[in-house]
Amino acid sequence: MIPAARLQNELTLLSSRRIMVNKTRRGFLNLYRGSVFQLLDGTVVKIGGLGYLQREFEATQYARKHTMLPIPRVYDLFTSKDNQVAYLIMEYVPGEMLLRKWRFLSASQKHSIMVQVKDIITEMRSIRPPQSQRWIGSFTGGPFLDFLIGGNDPYGPFDNEIAFNNFRISRFTSMPYCEFPSVRERFASIRREMPNDHDIVFTHGDINLRNILVDFKRDDVRIVALVDWEQAGWRPAYWEKAKLVFGAQPPDWYTAAETWIIEGYENEIDREIELQLIHGGTM
Repeated sequence: MIPAARLQNELTLLSSRRIMVNKTRRGFLNLYRGSVFQLLDGTVVKIGGLGYLQREFEATQYARKHTMLPIPRVYDLFTSKDNQVAYLIMEYVPGEMLLRKWRFLSASQKHSIMVQVKDIITEMRSIRPPQSQRWIGSFTGGPFLDFLIGGNDPYGPFDNEIAFNNFRISRFTSMPYCEFPSVRERFASIRREMPNDHDIVFTHGDINLRNILVDFKRDDVRIVALVDWEQAGWRPAYWEKAKLVFGAQPPDWYTAAETWIIEGYENEIDREIELQLIHGGTM
């Protein structure tokens, strides 16, 4: 049980943060979804839609609880009085966005970062699904977000990988060009090739240079935070690799993602590439 004095202090902090955000609310309203601003008390506020931030809030807590990964603490989530804007208060972690530093890094520094990413993914995969479940969805078993699938609405959950694969193909076959028999047959062929028995693992779903914060100690560069967990949840084991490959990253990152950050699943990635080429872009 949390001591009364500590609980009171935490409630006072939450209240003061909400007051701090609300006092500057007019300055935030016109900002794009996902804006992040540092507050005076050593925290940051992320501003966006409640659905996105609710998933990030819950998944971040879950990942922190079950791993030792470098993940910022999340303190509070609340909405404006008109419920049009949501605010996520989280720990400020000193560090620099990897995207801004990547082209200045040496080959050995880049390799070090990618080894750390590999280790992070390995630790995430050590989280065991509850009750050996096979469903695909958010970490709670609910609908999930995934921008490779496309759109801003949540999908699922799916009882198993068969249902997930059927849904994946249906997203493509619903398009007008599928009236051509050759296209319909190729999608049917791809579906027959898709395995239905991958391990289901905990997946961040958005590991890229924008979502990694790094710190430098002389020539050593370390990952100090992995952020943006709104797409996290239970996915087939190849899915994290697909998201790494399709993340529009620099060539050296892409090569490492395709070959050794997550090994294997070459056929799965080839199928995803073909699906995107047939469709003409991310679905």
